[in-house]
Amino acid sequence: MELLPLYQDIIRRLKAADIEAADLEARRILQERSGNEWSQIIAAPETLLTPQQLLNIEADVQRRLAGEPLSRIYGCREFWGMEFALSPDTLDPRPDTETLIEAVLKAYKDESAPEAILDLGTGTGCILLALLKEFPQARGLGIDKAPGAVETAQKNAKHHDLDDRAAFQAGNWGDNLNDTFDLIVSNPPYITNQIIKTLSKEVQNHDPILALSGGNDGLDAYRQIFSQLFSLLKPAGKAFFEIGFDQEDDVARLAEESRIRVRHVHRDLAGQPRVVEISNGDK
Repeated sequence: MELLPLYQDIIRRLKAADIEAADLEARRILQERSGNEWSQIIAAPETLLTPQQLLNIEADVQRRLAGEPLSRIYGCREFWGMEFALSPDTLDPRPDTETLIEAVLKAYKDESAPEAILDLGTGTGCILLALLKEFPQARGLGIDKAPGAVETAQKNAKHHDLDDRAAFQAGNWGDNLNDTFDLIVSNPPYITNQIIKTLSKEVQNHDPILALSGGNDGLDAYRQIFSQLFSLLKPAGKAFFEIGFDQEDDVARLAEESRIRVRHVHRDLAGQPRVVEISNGDK
């Protein structure tokens, strides 16, 4: 079968299953299994695929139609222009989280770059490694409760030649850390237990509950991190935390109860509150 009619058939099947961006997903399936870039496919749409390639493509389409995200099928996700391996213990990085990277870069635009970075709940390591890419003089530490996530983050650091500046270890947020940091970042679990039950099957079946659940009110992780924050942050340090779109007031209230003031709230491309910024001294 030639590439172009196969591409059109995959789009039709994905759209029939109400899968968004069916054209982009069809492109990725063909790129992954044909071994060609999209520009090559466009240049030679009459290219014939081997029987094995067709079998692999059909298997991928069936898995996608069953609700498995392509990032899980292929085991990787792009974030901040970098490719990150996934594992069952890691959250699939979301584009909205790039707002946190943008917020950090904006905050340090006219200031000395951070030298020591702490990433709490590191998952794939995507936030920490993206920041180390942007701050070549910095070193970082990523913490995650799941040993499998730590192993995946280490793999990603090595893949991006950042393993000489990035360390990862299993732990419970900032417990038992004696060092202080110029910059602390986190995308903690912030979805309420009730809302988790309403999430798509793609999320419920393929993202780890540990990376999703923020407890009954979605704020459990913030409570613990805020209680530790200023023992971990250097005197002129900054901290950035991703929040849910409807949590701006609740996180600000919780921060105030911990004698912390939210300095700024950064919004994502949809205009929703996405990242809170805190500086040491905002107490």
